[in-house]
Amino acid sequence: MKIISEETSRRVCDHMNKDHIDLVHKYLIHYGKITRFENAYMEEINNRYIKINYDGQSAIINFKNEISEEEIHSTLVSMIKEIK
Repeated sequence: MKIISEETSRRVCDHMNKDHIDLVHKYLIHYGKITRFENAYMEEINNRYIKINYDGQSAIINFKNEISEEEIHSTLVSMIKEIK
């Protein structure tokens, strides 16, 4: 089983929310099928999914396969490429 630590999750979420919030919104719209929201941010990432909080609710976006810490960046990038 692949593990992503809470520390890594916090670091990745902070980075995504600070520097790539537009991409977090794209994940929510495309993969979460949530098209109407006022505020959204990445709350958690683990080996199986991303959790995005939007307007006080949570959307879970599952990965195709379990990922490791080393695969976070490439996975998030490939997910954005699928959207475009």
